[in-house]
Amino acid sequence: MPRKPIDYKRSVIYTIKTGNDLYVGSTTDFRKRKYNHKGCIYNENHKNSNAKLYQNIRANNYEWDMKPYKEYPCENKIQLTIEEERIRCELNANLNSISC
Repeated sequence: MPRKPIDYKRSVIYTIKTGNDLYVGSTTDFRKRKYNHKGCIYNENHKNSNAKLYQNIRANNYEWDMKPYKEYPCENKIQLTIEEERIRCELNANLNSISC
């Protein structure tokens, strides 16, 4: 069964705060992305569970808050990534393991 095309018109830039630290990400499906983050936080066997973000959340007693920062309808992944990186730098996000 073919995958349905990604609708970048539904794109969202979001933040995750834990303690005094911040992560910036982007998605076209906010609810699904939040669910995926939860999986990485609580399942330490997940391949991404050792990422800086998830280690920091666990170190902060699993307290974290994920919120949409802004809607960003665009045409493709490149445009979304460029805006995510701009916001990451603007907000001085320190939990992103790599630049966008």
